[in-house]
Amino acid sequence: MLDLRAQHAELQEELLDAFSAVLASGRFILGDAVETFESDLAAHCGARFGLGCNSGTDALWLALRGLGIGPGDAVLCPAFSFFATAAAIVRVGARPVFADIHPATFNLEPQDAIRRAEQTPNLRAIISVDLFGRVCELGPLESYCRDRGIHIIQDAAQSIDALDEMGRTIGCQSDVACFSFYPTKNLGALGDAGGLVTDDAELAGLISRLRSHGESEPGLYEELGLNSRMDALQAVGLSVKLRHLEGWTHARRQLAAHYDSLFLEHGAVAADSDAETPAGHDLTRGAKLPVLIPTPSRRRGRQSYHRYVIRVSANRRDELIRTLAQDSIESAVFYARGLHQQPALAEFAPASRAPLPETERVCEECLALPIFPELGIDRVERVVAAVKACLTA
Repeated sequence: MLDLRAQHAELQEELLDAFSAVLASGRFILGDAVETFESDLAAHCGARFGLGCNSGTDALWLALRGLGIGPGDAVLCPAFSFFATAAAIVRVGARPVFADIHPATFNLEPQDAIRRAEQTPNLRAIISVDLFGRVCELGPLESYCRDRGIHIIQDAAQSIDALDEMGRTIGCQSDVACFSFYPTKNLGALGDAGGLVTDDAELAGLISRLRSHGESEPGLYEELGLNSRMDALQAVGLSVKLRHLEGWTHARRQLAAHYDSLFLEHGAVAADSDAETPAGHDLTRGAKLPVLIPTPSRRRGRQSYHRYVIRVSANRRDELIRTLAQDSIESAVFYARGLHQQPALAEFAPASRAPLPETERVCEECLALPIFPELGIDRVERVVAAVKACLTA
């Protein structure tokens, strides 16, 4: 699914020089190296402030706490996301409320989110998740939240370098955007790391204190925070990689476009994010190749393609995974369960509320295929040929 060895081989000299500078400085936590990366991250995102922390999970916790979310509050989020999205809500003492997704984009379905928001007392925030490198288009949900003073937190763990359909950068539609720099991300550290960007000076200052136990000045703690400071070694590694991110994103977009054209050529269909799709509708009905490919942006060059995720019939997915593995082609399921189906979140599952049919269908049908900058066109063609051979046999 990803070959970090190829990426790091190209960057080895730059990385070693950066690490040597940190070793010579003797400053390994926060400091100039982290401040430089924070400034670079903010500039890259068009934001006023950037902040580094230990992980994307901590970034979500810091955003929620920084916005004053806590016990008695509710936070709406999509049911189709990585576990950390909901876990961070629970960790601050709030209650997650799960909304369904649009079947074509995998992101929050705005009208469904508004319906659930209207039924939720004490709703203080929503977390919009940019899944697989596509910015979540909030549409009417954005103005709904603004009019009611509901905070918007952007979970941009998978979408750095992506733009929304209006051409806006990460963070422009939210109070704060949160990143993961886990090694497999498009901008990945050499261990755990995370970050946030915001235009709010007061919020940035509070988050900066919260990541250091809540310390406001040496020896003075006015709030309870946590230990989530970024390592200088991770910061300089990320600074090196950030200089290459634009080129890597361009390569991902080219590979995704080649996937798209090959699949369409072989008779697959593209999901239509503007279509009104009845629940339970077979999205590949009538397709020569029973594969649903990701919805292309209305404007090319918007998505960052952290993952290239197709949909296949639930009764064919395991067979396809096995066939690809036999051809030495990796694939993976993100995610096999909705958040409302996770045992640790059972008490928050909407058992007596509206169901989440699109989330549950996607969990049964989604499959991620390899995509990374060094993959190459030839291997994309090999993957598509293997998918076609399996599903049309």
